[in-house]
Amino acid sequence: MNKQAFHNLRIQSIEKETEGSSRIKFSLPDKLLDQFNFKAGQYISIKFEMKKKTHVRTYSISSEPDKNFIEIGVKHIKNGMFSKFLKTKNLEDIIQISNPEGNFVLNSREPSRLLLIAAGSGITPMVSILKSLLKKNMQTKVTLLYSNKTYADMMYRDEIQNLKDKYLDRLVVFNFFSREIQSTDFLNGRITEEKIAFLSERNLIDIQTIDQCFICGPIEMTKALGSYLKERGLSEKKIKTELFYVTESKRTKSKSKNFDTSESKIEVLIDGSKKIFYMSKNDDFIEKATKHGISVPYSCKNGMCATCRCKVSSGEVIMRKNFSLEDWEIKKGFMLSCQLEPVDKEICLDFDII
Repeated sequence: MNKQAFHNLRIQSIEKETEGSSRIKFSLPDKLLDQFNFKAGQYISIKFEMKKKTHVRTYSISSEPDKNFIEIGVKHIKNGMFSKFLKTKNLEDIIQISNPEGNFVLNSREPSRLLLIAAGSGITPMVSILKSLLKKNMQTKVTLLYSNKTYADMMYRDEIQNLKDKYLDRLVVFNFFSREIQSTDFLNGRITEEKIAFLSERNLIDIQTIDQCFICGPIEMTKALGSYLKERGLSEKKIKTELFYVTESKRTKSKSKNFDTSESKIEVLIDGSKKIFYMSKNDDFIEKATKHGISVPYSCKNGMCATCRCKVSSGEVIMRKNFSLEDWEIKKGFMLSCQLEPVDKEICLDFDII
């Protein structure tokens, strides 16, 4: 069934984190504690209105589970819709927030050796994981590699330092700056394969003993470091990745020779009912479905969060971008509907199959 449900949550606090970011805390009423019983590393979607249009944006939760609030870290984007929307909000205002989602979470068996790699606002899910894991598992040792432009740009800088001071023998942090010179040359620049190799050669990281690795940042970094760690022998099953930003790219042209400029019939099965509309290969599936009154789940619309995941029951489609589905999901017919481009004249999509 369609699991994306939104709830009215009240803003408890808005605090400046850096010159370009804020921390926002939302109160959780008792009646919603079960719905927001999240796992560290998950995200929420925020629905809001701007310029007479509905927008949805995704943000990782930075607070730890089992609290009567949730907190997110927001990096302000110039001309960004949510950044503009946030400027209009005050304490106690109501915002629509979805149930927590996402698979960027620890395995059921908690690790004894954990490697976290983050760039910029990619630190937000890591903060939740750190606070939760270090508190409840006294055996876990964590290494955090954190990259920013400068010291002043570091989100959750004080919180990470406090955790480091509290868990001196269990948390090691390496801070990398790309636009600020540090006395230790190795820490200058972005996190690269060479820098992980440097740490490994000096026994500061033992790749072979890592139980789990989480990487969150730009796509180039995430892919490069994930591939490098696999080459060094770390099992793919132990690596989890998440992207916090993807630049818009041109849509891929259909490669089907039989496809013409006419519209395809799209049949959508959602919440037990069947809906039908028509779209061309150049249409945006989410926008088209919404215009026809079909409330399909979505959030980032960039192929990152998998909120819009569905199964193609019949017909051929192209998935323009994919940064979240695994190979086994694609083989079973799942796709990201926000990236859908129809090839055949009739397509059937099932949102009720999880």
